[in-house]
Amino acid sequence: MLKKTRNYRLAALGGLCAVFFLFAWENVQAVKLGYNIEKLRHEIKDLESANTYLKKEIQASLSPEKLEAEATKLGMVYPEPGAIVMLDGAPAPKTAGRGWLAKLFRLNKAS
Repeated sequence: MLKKTRNYRLAALGGLCAVFFLFAWENVQAVKLGYNIEKLRHEIKDLESANTYLKKEIQASLSPEKLEAEATKLGMVYPEPGAIVMLDGAPAPKTAGRGWLAKLFRLNKAS
């Protein structure tokens, strides 16, 4: 009878230790998952702020003033008034151009 009681006590102690270790393991896993969740939240916040910054950069780079400055750097100029072709079928205005390109075309026509 004494041996049987001792076996029950050992089994109960073993079961109690198993429950304790299972509880501790669950808590460790929960803490790890909590850290991972916070890390991902921080990463999402960083990505959202980078996305906002990049959207603002795109807006700034597509602004008419910025595009005009970049076109000027590339050597682009505004077209002469007579060189504009309207695509809606309406004829271009009959005003003679006054710029260097219009003068060049007038010289070529005279030849």
